[in-house]
Amino acid sequence: MRKKFIKLTAACVLTAIVLYAGGMQQQPASALSTPAATYEPVQQQAEQWVQELSSQHSFAAWKKADLVISPIGPGTHSWLVLVKLQKQTVGYLIVHAFESGGYQLGEYGTSSTPPFDQGTLSRSVKQLELLQPASQIEPLYINPLLSVWKIADGKQSYYTDSSSGESLPIQDKDWIAAAAAKSAAPLPVQIRKPAKIMKQLSLPSFQTYDRLPWLTDKPLAVNAHAYSPLFVRINNKEQLRYTAELFQDQMRYVWSVVGYHKWDNGPIYLALETSEDGSDRRYIPVSLLIELGSFYR
Repeated sequence: MRKKFIKLTAACVLTAIVLYAGGMQQQPASALSTPAATYEPVQQQAEQWVQELSSQHSFAAWKKADLVISPIGPGTHSWLVLVKLQKQTVGYLIVHAFESGGYQLGEYGTSSTPPFDQGTLSRSVKQLELLQPASQIEPLYINPLLSVWKIADGKQSYYTDSSSGESLPIQDKDWIAAAAAKSAAPLPVQIRKPAKIMKQLSLPSFQTYDRLPWLTDKPLAVNAHAYSPLFVRINNKEQLRYTAELFQDQMRYVWSVVGYHKWDNGPIYLALETSEDGSDRRYIPVSLLIELGSFYR
């Protein structure tokens, strides 16, 4: 894999938001830019993950790709890493820093429209039909299921899903409550060596809403300490669905389960998607998914 290069995109992303919002005052680029040295450790770690993932068939386009890195939101110690091939986005990673040192791979995927995509943001703002230009647009990220744009027009704040662009039926108090809730799911342990994928399974895409088992059936009996029955079903190529009700059941998310990656440093990431064409797969830690939602056969 050829050497990746890094672009300092914090200024670019914020400037794009400013120009789109219309009502915001543009800040000097020097005030928004970040020294290259700040991103170097993130880049080095991301390159290791990208190199390993590119050995998988569905990630083959990553072999000759470049990385574009930008921070996510205020005070999160998280970065969005876009994987670019000839200027086209072919995937992404979200990376978190441990307070004790090292990095955690929060999620990754092969979507051409990853979380916090500017095109998705533009559609979200248009769909809100604001009476006046947005005064503030801010990316907010807690985990893969709690990832939003906060859009304010001076009088009210609106929240839209960072991946789908869908408007969320929540208010500031709902987001604050979600942010205050600490996840009980254990974080993957960062081992000081290049991580390798020990086992992987990729299943065919299927229509998520062909069946609605969460309305009629009980969820599979799995928990963070005993989820081997879940992988027995996945390895048997059963069509499973995952659903989570968030913000005190105001919003339901539903995905098809279409595979997994097991890394040698412990974490297992389930492959989820909402489309039938397999173009939008997200890999999310199974421990987090078990904590926040349920699986159905």
